[in-house]
Amino acid sequence: MKNSIRAIFDRQGQSLRPGKGQWTNEGVRQLETMSRRLDQCGPEELWRGQLRMELRLLLAIEKQIGTCERKLTKLAERDPRVKLLQTAPCVGPRLSEAVVALLDDPKRFANARQVGAYAGLTPRQWQSGQSVRDGHISRWGNPLLRALLIEISWIGVRRKTWMCQVYEQVRRGSPKRKKIAIVAVGRRLLIRLWAMMRGGQEWKDAVTAELNAAMVPA
Repeated sequence: MKNSIRAIFDRQGQSLRPGKGQWTNEGVRQLETMSRRLDQCGPEELWRGQLRMELRLLLAIEKQIGTCERKLTKLAERDPRVKLLQTAPCVGPRLSEAVVALLDDPKRFANARQVGAYAGLTPRQWQSGQSVRDGHISRWGNPLLRALLIEISWIGVRRKTWMCQVYEQVRRGSPKRKKIAIVAVGRRLLIRLWAMMRGGQEWKDAVTAELNAAMVPA
């Protein structure tokens, strides 16, 4: 909906504020003043009527999202595993809920490689004769989980958490390896969360070495 609204203004030769700034309460009120009921729009102002309809849909969807998130929060409050995972740096309720819901019983995974493969974060392997090379990640598993892991990984890198060190090690100073590096961070984050669930341990920097034992190299 937000992209559709931006497209309306692009067609009118106008631009909206970049990023999230346009979608504050003040920003939405500004858009409301520029919209019109469709039956009140002349031929040259149909875009204002379209804007009004898009805004109504956007507000309705945001209300539904709010209802859903409140329900998820209540469910999460009853699950100690969700609270446990939120002790990790930058990990909030939505990622914790997704990991708990999708991994379920952590003991059904024999090792860390299986966890990464389950989320589609391990590379495909291509074999030709005697040589074996890694390709792009498989993208198997739940796409929402991968998206949340990558989003939180970028936050962790920007905030200079342990994720930043992993990111720089894998990136090796090359801007072409940014995507490879952030996927590696996301995979390690998932594996560490899995290890926390499996051992019932809260996040502590002092036990990072122990969690590393459950991980595979990037």
